Amino acid sequence: MKKKLSLLFVVICFSNLHSQDFELRITPFIKSKIVFKEGSSKDGFLRLASSVFKLRFKEKEGDKESKIDYELVEKIITNPYTENERTFQYLNHNYSKFKIFTELIYQDFLSIYISLSDADELFYSDFDRQSIPEMMAQARFDNRTGHFNRLKSSDTLELPNGKKIALPIRYSYYYNLSYGSASGISPTLSYYLLKQGDSILYKSEKNKRFLKKARPIIENCPDIQLDLEEDKLTLRNLPRFIEYYKMTCGVEEKNE
Repeated sequence: MKKKLSLLFVVICFSNLHSQDFELRITPFIKSKIVFKEGSSKDGFLRLASSVFKLRFKEKEGDKESKIDYELVEKIITNPYTENERTFQYLNHNYSKFKIFTELIYQDFLSIYISLSDADELFYSDFDRQSIPEMMAQARFDNRTGHFNRLKSSDTLELPNGKKIALPIRYSYYYNLSYGSASGISPTLSYYLLKQGDSILYKSEKNKRFLKKARPIIENCPDIQLDLEEDKLTLRNLPRFIEYYKMTCGVEEKNE
């Protein structure tokens, strides 16, 4: 009897371990350059260990990984020295005292950053990180072209500068073959503006809230404030807003 109970215990433990692997998302090492706040930098390979705030680094692929304190990091550049460089930073923003993990996608006097509700997905957006159950749920619909295409429609995000990044949908375990439908979770995207020389991000949102929450960006430019108040201007096209801001607020003349 004891032997049977021991065997059952081993089987249960193995099943639990296997099910955990079954659920895991890949967290591969990505070739990266880490620039530190004190001025030094490191080139090597970086991965996120369960969170964007838990960095694991190694200089060469065969090396043992080491921990890096994210609070010491100025920025992370993935695929450095290539045309596919991406720049990530931990920055403060106007909705919380806690830093968020962001990607710089458009650099100017007002630079544009993005963040996702699932920050890991932002860093790994070039990879398909679906778990096995999600892959199985997705596979159920591969032969149902019309419904599946609609479900996949937000897999690619087109940024304001024309660049495209992949945002894999997380498929849930629920599906209904009879009706050809499934549920999926897509990360929530937020845009932020960072003024040159500043250290606080301001969320891009509807005019009324932007006027209230992002006053430091616009307080010295009454024309911009008035245009926003009268809805003559919006932040839906951020590059256009930035160009109009520079022209209206005399930024270019001040920087000469």
